[in-house]
Amino acid sequence: DKIFSEKCKDIIDIADRFGVGNLKVEAEGWYVKSTPITLDNFVENLYFSDTKKCALLKEKVMDFLVQNEIPALDKLAKVDVPQSESMLTDFLTASARKKRQERNDYQLKTMS
Repeated sequence: DKIFSEKCKDIIDIADRFGVGNLKVEAEGWYVKSTPITLDNFVENLYFSDTKKCALLKEKVMDFLVQNEIPALDKLAKVDVPQSESMLTDFLTASARKKRQERNDYQLKTMS
């Protein structure tokens, strides 16, 4: 398991290159489970998830960004971040999901 998780990005890359979807999804799942998203690695993971079309990884990074908006923005101001058309939409979707969850949690508290 440890060897597999360390090589997941390589496996994702190769599976993507040769169109082996099931392997790519499996490797992405292992990578997401075994890799914490941090201020030091979120840019790299966001770019990787976007270029390799790794939806699960991108969702994890976007959730991290929503939870850590201020420090993440500070970090982004200091680095050159590759951009794609979908990144803003993905971020707004993650932000809306968080706000919807907070609203639902608040409604449940007021009902009890």
